[in-house]
Amino acid sequence: MTENKSNNRTIFSCFLGAFLMLFQIGVYFVYIPWNIERLQISESELGMGLLVFGISNLISNQISGRYIVPNIGTKNSMVLGLFIIAFCPLILVSAPNYSSFLLAYIPFGIGVGLFHPSAQSQISMIENKTSRIITPLYQAAFSAGSLVGAIAAAFFIKNMSDPRLIFLLLGLILTLGSIAIFRLGLAKNLEILEKTPRFKLPKNNILIFGFLLMMNYGTMGIILDWSALWLTRDLLAPLFIGGIIIIVFNIGEIVSRLLASKLIKRSSERFVGGYLSIFSGIILFLCIMTSNLYFIVVGMVIFGFGTANFAAIVIRQAINITDEPIPLTVSNLVTLGFAGFIFGPALVGYLAEYLGLTFNMYLLSVIWGLNGVALLVMMKRLKYS
Repeated sequence: MTENKSNNRTIFSCFLGAFLMLFQIGVYFVYIPWNIERLQISESELGMGLLVFGISNLISNQISGRYIVPNIGTKNSMVLGLFIIAFCPLILVSAPNYSSFLLAYIPFGIGVGLFHPSAQSQISMIENKTSRIITPLYQAAFSAGSLVGAIAAAFFIKNMSDPRLIFLLLGLILTLGSIAIFRLGLAKNLEILEKTPRFKLPKNNILIFGFLLMMNYGTMGIILDWSALWLTRDLLAPLFIGGIIIIVFNIGEIVSRLLASKLIKRSSERFVGGYLSIFSGIILFLCIMTSNLYFIVVGMVIFGFGTANFAAIVIRQAINITDEPIPLTVSNLVTLGFAGFIFGPALVGYLAEYLGLTFNMYLLSVIWGLNGVALLVMMKRLKYS
């Protein structure tokens, strides 16, 4: 098998896993209002579940990057992660009480922590060898999965009465996907697995890039986890269109990520990662002020387009300056990024209960404007260092 063919199969397996994982999660996000109503829990209690997810994910990220990947390889780590994720949403919608609901988030976080850093490591290694821009396309697979999941959820809500059956079928699909990745993914003997150095804190620049990812993951949960609840409670939208924000946000993301390579070549990473984030944050803020669903939908499309490549630019910048193994750097970045799930969901749930979900949407747009400014400052600093 030629190197180019091997790279393409690896890229496809990463894209497939990303799509399937977010497809299932996208369906579940739309069912969150139904599930919290079934369990009779509050927004802050839902936030605690996402907090449990974040903690288990953070621990899994580090164990994956330092111990699991060096021993079994990134492909096998991806397969294991996807297999663990497969039936977690089924457990969440079947949980008989709040305690079981919280416990179900532990394997969920572990599975994502095994899959995502491993897949991103494969993508970054191929980028490093070939100078191709692939990370935005890989992240487009996440957006596509989330988009198709939200659309599928609207169909399921109208035509299938039992969510447990839905998530059982989705779990079987993810299991088949993990088998396909095992067959198609990069063989361990073709990976560049450097010896993992002893534990030490990442360098300051990596910490700063990790903090930017933390703000990314910590605030994007406002859209993915809370937008359906915001529409149905604050804007009184019917449940079957509760996923409209996720849908239009992902449409904007997908278009932006598919165009990322051309946008970067015609402008710069500063423009795509920084200036577009600032602009889209301002537009979203103004659209939320109208309290009009149509304006908000338009604002979300623009917001999705403008912020879509922020994380990809951050990761690419960090990989360019690192002197550590790529899987370890990615693991450190993703660990810091997913730390946003530790404080983000709990804080958002608390603010939602006392200040309302609309306040969180305003906060989202402000933070993203500041994210863009911070990235521009960081890139300028590296340019002149």
